[in-house]
Amino acid sequence: MLFGSLKRHFGDELNNIVWLVLLYLIQGIPIGLSFGTIPFLLHKHATYTQIGIFTISTYPYSLKLLWSPIVDSYFIQSFGRRKSWIVPIQILAGIVFISISFFINDLLEHAETEVIHITIVFFLLIFLMATQDIAVDAWALTILSKPYLHYASTCQTIGLNTGYFLSYTIFLTLSSPTFANRYLRSIPSDQGMITLPGYLMFWGILFIILSIYLALFKDEESTTVSHQIIQDNNYDKNKLNNNNNNNNNDNNNIIENINEMKPMKSSSPSLLSSPVKKQKKNKQHISIGKQEITKENNTDDNDVNYNNNNDNDVSYDNGKKSIVQETYGMDINESDLTPKQVYKLLWKIITLPHIKMLSILFIISKIVFQPNESALNLKLLEKGLRKEDIASFSLIQFPSIIIFSILSSKWVKNKPLTIWSNAYLVGVFFILLNMCSVFYFPNLNGGEVSWSHFFLLLVITLFSSFSYNLMSVSQGSFFLKISDKSIGGTYVTLLNTIANFAGTYPKLFILMLIDKLTTSECIVKVSNSDNDSSLFSSSDLNLSQTTIQQVIIHDNISKELCIEQNGEYKIERDGYYIVATGAIIYGIFIYFVLKKHLVPIEKLKI
Repeated sequence: MLFGSLKRHFGDELNNIVWLVLLYLIQGIPIGLSFGTIPFLLHKHATYTQIGIFTISTYPYSLKLLWSPIVDSYFIQSFGRRKSWIVPIQILAGIVFISISFFINDLLEHAETEVIHITIVFFLLIFLMATQDIAVDAWALTILSKPYLHYASTCQTIGLNTGYFLSYTIFLTLSSPTFANRYLRSIPSDQGMITLPGYLMFWGILFIILSIYLALFKDEESTTVSHQIIQDNNYDKNKLNNNNNNNNNDNNNIIENINEMKPMKSSSPSLLSSPVKKQKKNKQHISIGKQEITKENNTDDNDVNYNNNNDNDVSYDNGKKSIVQETYGMDINESDLTPKQVYKLLWKIITLPHIKMLSILFIISKIVFQPNESALNLKLLEKGLRKEDIASFSLIQFPSIIIFSILSSKWVKNKPLTIWSNAYLVGVFFILLNMCSVFYFPNLNGGEVSWSHFFLLLVITLFSSFSYNLMSVSQGSFFLKISDKSIGGTYVTLLNTIANFAGTYPKLFILMLIDKLTTSECIVKVSNSDNDSSLFSSSDLNLSQTTIQQVIIHDNISKELCIEQNGEYKIERDGYYIVATGAIIYGIFIYFVLKKHLVPIEKLKI
């Protein structure tokens, strides 16, 4: 019944949508491990700073712009422009998964000394998935027809969240002996239902199988059709440059066909469809370096035009010319561009005023969410909440986000940056709620969490996710609107890279700052009879051999290790609250900056 309903709604497009979701799901598997599961597993033996070092493994998603022109330019034509990268990359990732399954447990058991090696292994995995993401993002622009193009960001959200859910929630839950013994087993065991080596082995094999199936049974028909449209209409430089003959029907048809290859236009005054009205306008000229922003105030709406005084910058004339056509002429297709030419085009995109403004605003704004994203769950672990309890939040959170993503794809279509800014403020509010939930959460010390506390955490987590998800769908929709298909992979990847980098680079610094501002102590009672089992020998601590002494061990001792030695762990000053409070104040200030400088970008006529 569900399939029939989807088939009626999407028609022949359903197959392409399913493939996009599946390819993004594959990305989500290592992402869920790197962003969620592995930091939890490191928490016992590693400090916040060491966990921050591990977050470097996620940086390839922020650096993929460096090699995206290569992915866009080199491929095997007979095999498929995007499949040339997607298939071998996924097979290689599968081989890495299978290989590390044999020694991952040893690395984690010695995390305090092996954190660098663990980081390198997952850096390689994320590098492979980032490369796959370049090809999939570009394929999304051509595999979907124009009326369904805005669903690409929804496919990405659903796919990535599904993969993350499997590698984070499902894995931590099923690998927990407590959960398995309580709900799934009749005979208790000290192991969970699945292990990390087995999980990696399973997905490594599945990656390879899916890649072979993709290579054999899925072609790039939509992409081929798009290229054929260009060829059939004889797009050449002379025809497009004949702008003086506006009444020429052939030229109008050419422009019409070019517009057919653009992302779907919004019905509202947006980046792709803001009709130029002949009205009296009040212009304000604002200089930013060598660039000039002209703000035109109409009686009906406000349009913002970014005019660049540099003649080398790209000019968009209501979507009539692609960036490749503007720079190199109509006779050059994307497939004919060399990496050097793509890098040149990439530089032109980066120097566009609205892209520069967008980049700066993302980089200075997303840092506020790091106390939540990087440290919140670690603080709940310190309070005694079990990993599987935290992961179980997603059992309700996951399907809710999927439904919310589908609904929000319609909401964000017309004013994505307005919605992004409003969701940002809601997200800042939930930083406050999350901080309060940690502060008032009781120290469980091995006990069970009450249903009231669990439900409160669940509700806060769920609504926090809604705000973050709305931001993700909004920015994805906006990126697809302004992306030029002539260099689809590089253009979309540039925008996603900016957004990903803005959310990734602060992790290490935030965790280091929390570590620096936190003062903790571990109180251990040691006597002559049990000093061999303590964290340090009695001679190291200058203890009497006959009397019981109370020893205070300061700094960089994790709560888990302290409790294992029958110690009492105390936090004298918690850097998390200091950093979170600063983030809230900063976030409120940035919200007003976003309303002033970010929202007008969605009204650009590009």
